[in-house]
This record gives sequence, C-alpha cells and structure tokens, in this order.
Amino acid sequence: MIEINGKDYYTIKELAEVLKISRISVFKRVRQGSIIGQKIGRDFVIFKRDIDLGKLKSIVKHN
Repeated sequence: MIEINGKDYYTIKELAEVLKISRISVFKRVRQGSIIGQKIGRDFVIFKRDIDLGKLKSIVKHN
C-alpha cells in the first residue's frame, strides 16, 4: 500500500495524483459510487482500506 504523508486516507487531489487522472475525474467517480469516499466538512476523503489501488489503476486506464 502506498502511503502519502503517513495518513490512512487520500484526498481527492492526492488520489488523482496517484492515479494520474484529473481531480474532476476522481470526484465524478466518488459521486457515482465507483470510488468509495466520505464527505468530511466540505471535502471528500477516500480511506485506503476502502480501495484497491492496483484494481483501480487498471479500471481507470481502460476508461
């Protein structure tokens, strides 16, 4: 598992950087439910335990 800044979650921006896609694309996937995210205040966070980066990277490359 990749850790960014020792946190157990990604922000939309951090996950976009890891997946090499735009923040808007990550946000759309969170809103659609294909990426599980939780809204905290005004921001969404994606807990590392809720995603499989390898699988997610392959899905993103095909779409």
